[in-house]
Amino acid sequence: MARTDIEVASDFVHRWRALTKQRRAIVSRQMPVATIQVAALRHPDAEMRRFCLFLLDHYASDGSSETFRQALRDPVAFVREGALHGISCERCRTGEVCVADLVTDLAGMLVSDPNAEVRHKAVVALARFLSRDSRVGEAIERAADDDPDPAVRHVARTVANSGQPHHRGRKAALRDARRARTLT
Repeated sequence: MARTDIEVASDFVHRWRALTKQRRAIVSRQMPVATIQVAALRHPDAEMRRFCLFLLDHYASDGSSETFRQALRDPVAFVREGALHGISCERCRTGEVCVADLVTDLAGMLVSDPNAEVRHKAVVALARFLSRDSRVGEAIERAADDDPDPAVRHVARTVANSGQPHHRGRKAALRDARRARTLT
């Protein structure tokens, strides 16, 4: 009886997790990428979807952009966060990120994602592309003015005012805004 993509992907992930760090790199070259992409979108377990996105980000990022884009609509916030990272991370890629598509996707998340933590991470991801697309600054400024979460507004304002994607005070600003929100 033929095994489904979900079963094959689950078996691969379980085997991969049991390996030593040195063996993981070797085994990852044999990863059934198409199967892992299917599981990243359709596995019934959100943890498994997130882990499949992690594998794709680290071992098949260039060929998985469409999978990451589709996973941005996952019903579970931490899966969307994994997709957000995978689509915007340039460290694991050998090719160029399509900045125009990426900015469109992330700006859309910043406006519409129901989870404040995901929107915060969208600000951070977008900020990396400040110098490459004028829409980034506009999206971050809109979030600074209009986001429903005061912590996200504060962080977006911090990034917008500094003009720096990795402003040192960003995490402290988020922490302070969250602390102030819980005190009120």
